[in-house]
Amino acid sequence: MKHTLKITLFYLVMFVSLGLFWFWAAKPSDSLVTLPEDVKLQCLSYAPFGKDDSPFDIPNGFKPSLEQMDKDLAHLATITGCIRTYSSVGLEALPEIARKHGLKLWLGAWVSSDATLTKKEIETVIALAQENKDIVETVVVGNEALLRRDVSASQLVAYIQSVKEALPDMTITYADVWEFWNKHPEVAPAVDRVTIHILPYWEDKPISVDKALLHVKAIREAMMQKIPDKEIVIGETGWPSFGRMREGAYPSAENQAIFTRGFVKMAQEGGWKYNFIEAFDQPWKRVSEGAVGGYWGLFDADRADKHILHGFVSNYPYAQWMFAGSFALSLLGLIWLVRIQTCACKKAAYWFVSLWGGSVALVWQAYQYWMVSRNTLEVVWAILCLGLALILWLKIVRYVMTEEMVFPARMSRLMSVVTLSEPFQKSFFAYDLLHTLSSGVALVMALSMAFDGRYLNFEIGTLGIITAFYAIAYVTTDRKALNGLLEKVTGLALFIAALAVLLHESARNDFALNWVVMMVVLGSTLWLSVSKMCGIVRTFSFLLVAALAIFALKEGIYVNEKWIDVCASNPSLLTCQLKVWLGKIIYLNYVGLSGSVVALFAVLSGSYLLGVLAMVMGLFGLLTFNGFLGAILVVLGWWVVGYRLGEKCTL
Repeated sequence: MKHTLKITLFYLVMFVSLGLFWFWAAKPSDSLVTLPEDVKLQCLSYAPFGKDDSPFDIPNGFKPSLEQMDKDLAHLATITGCIRTYSSVGLEALPEIARKHGLKLWLGAWVSSDATLTKKEIETVIALAQENKDIVETVVVGNEALLRRDVSASQLVAYIQSVKEALPDMTITYADVWEFWNKHPEVAPAVDRVTIHILPYWEDKPISVDKALLHVKAIREAMMQKIPDKEIVIGETGWPSFGRMREGAYPSAENQAIFTRGFVKMAQEGGWKYNFIEAFDQPWKRVSEGAVGGYWGLFDADRADKHILHGFVSNYPYAQWMFAGSFALSLLGLIWLVRIQTCACKKAAYWFVSLWGGSVALVWQAYQYWMVSRNTLEVVWAILCLGLALILWLKIVRYVMTEEMVFPARMSRLMSVVTLSEPFQKSFFAYDLLHTLSSGVALVMALSMAFDGRYLNFEIGTLGIITAFYAIAYVTTDRKALNGLLEKVTGLALFIAALAVLLHESARNDFALNWVVMMVVLGSTLWLSVSKMCGIVRTFSFLLVAALAIFALKEGIYVNEKWIDVCASNPSLLTCQLKVWLGKIIYLNYVGLSGSVVALFAVLSGSYLLGVLAMVMGLFGLLTFNGFLGAILVVLGWWVVGYRLGEKCTL
């Protein structure tokens, strides 16, 4: 009876502390500006796509729902008098609906590297502008086409001039990030007004939300001095409500509200002309911009109010469910608590910390995965990571409560079984599989973040549990004797990746700092080994040469701006055809998909050459904007290559 009362008290404290934690996490900021209830934004970016829609489906026959557009614009008319569109093809009915709801238009034509589609866009925008002169405030010929390197400045100017000739009485502009107006001064004379994008979060040196408004003001004033003979308008500004922290710039609903309300007030006081991004969250943008790309809306993808302009706003709108999930997970400790007949109060503190910390980490990580996962691969990844983290956390809890820790795991032993080099050993298989997957997951995180981390989130919850488990396993078992070449090189890679991320992110990013510390600790538990690093020089020298060749191909041809004009006038040139070919391969991720097959055969066959090939194909992905799948291929290839090299070391 006494023991039962102690357990009840233990969980009462757990319940209260978890409740207070999630209440604190969901608490709104005290620094939010209050705007008048009838305040209206000057103009607001609008894309008529629902949660499961995408503009990429328009060429395949998809047409946005007229009924949905009508509902959207009726709703938006209550908070703005104008909407900005980015494309006209497929949206021919939009002006009529906008007129119905009293909305003006910044009518956009999408300019891309596809000359045929661009011509169609321009023809459509001209026709729509001529038919709707009463509501079209300005025509925007192209959006960030120079930033994307889709066209050259001379090509862009030609497109703009063709629209001006067709619409001599209308205001014609082009919209791009402010730096690209400075890089291409020849564009400004071609437009009637200069439309600049100022997005503090996306700056090359990201700006924290507390300095963001001053940054916007300073950039606007600088551009007015730089181009004094043109009207300067802000075509895009805003802040994301969820996603990856970049240096000191943290995406959150609270920060989005702080920036939005502060900007609206500042713009009103300064008499600025602006368009705000954007009306609704657009999940399709997460494909090209990472999770953060889908969370710039004042309303979510279901058209629900995020309370960015008015009222209560929370970074954790589902805090009550996160609290319930955390407490439910903590109850798993009962598996061991009910078996303990005597309760030592000193140990109870350790029990509490392990249960509390692990349950919070798992729920927080599950919430992040739910918000960021974009496709089947990422959903599978989330399930794998959460499953591993749950198993490792339960092992930590068991150790804290019973002081039992058995982890005689080796990566090489698992590879010997998979490649049929040695017979299956049931007593070790589960340990070896858990060890290989856990260290592999960490290595995928490290490589993808170091090479292509601009759009990736820091998976602190998963990584924290993996690191805690390995730290305990290292001090309670003889991991130093068990670690082989596979573990040693994996640990070294974690060190190098941690250093690269730290240098890139700086000490301003709290998430990055925690991530780096975890990687260093985890890397240490794998690096410290009696094993020697033998036989890797030739293999890694070859991989370095391959990486340099891939990098040269990308920088010299694929992203080199000098080829834009050349290829526009002479598309049959071999280099231009290679550029197009590279673009398709990278965009459709052909190398990553075919590399998955190669990596699978490499693991099953144990072929050293196939393993090296998988690593090269993975490097291609890491260096050409397909980092996540590329990292997976490198890790799978390394398991085979490291295993075969380790065999030679023991001969």
